[in-house]
Amino acid sequence: MSTLVLPSWVVPDVDAVRECERVSVRRLGLGPHAVTARDTGVAAALVWLTLGEVSPMTQRASAGEHRTDGSWTAGVSWELARAESWVALCVAAGAPAPTARDWRRLGVEPAPAAVDDAEFAYGVWRTLAWLLGVREDLPIYTSWHRAAGIRRDRPHLYGRRRAEPDAAWRTAEQAARDQARTDARRHWEHVRARADATA
Repeated sequence: MSTLVLPSWVVPDVDAVRECERVSVRRLGLGPHAVTARDTGVAAALVWLTLGEVSPMTQRASAGEHRTDGSWTAGVSWELARAESWVALCVAAGAPAPTARDWRRLGVEPAPAAVDDAEFAYGVWRTLAWLLGVREDLPIYTSWHRAAGIRRDRPHLYGRRRAEPDAAWRTAEQAARDQARTDARRHWEHVRARADATA
């Protein structure tokens, strides 16, 4: 039996990562009517972190390492995680793709986004930004939030759902998507301004 070892660059502790992974797997198991593209993006980033097979945004391969002590470490480097996070943020914000200068600074070969879904990208970016220590907030609502009394960020996704979303649900989902786009754009503009200032 192998044991997962998180890459050394991951800031949150293993229990927090496992909690997010547990919730994302559970959300995906609820079926297509209960899961959003954002949830799928969170799960894809966590799978990439733990398995290291194919990155969620650029679909670049990164092989892991199975050690003699039975542990497994994904081949996701800090540089690859930063690059994938930047690509995801660009897509989530509806912003231009990384420049040639960005790729040089990131220290990886350029790779275009293979996914253009802003909600999926927002889930990927939120997860990678959290793992890299850029954001402190977990990328998905967990029992830890509930225990702390923190309200759900998208309450329309929880509780009883009809087979077909009604107008109120669609309005709430659009508001959540608009808020995510605004959040991503604000972060993209901040990072872009800092990167350009140090050019």
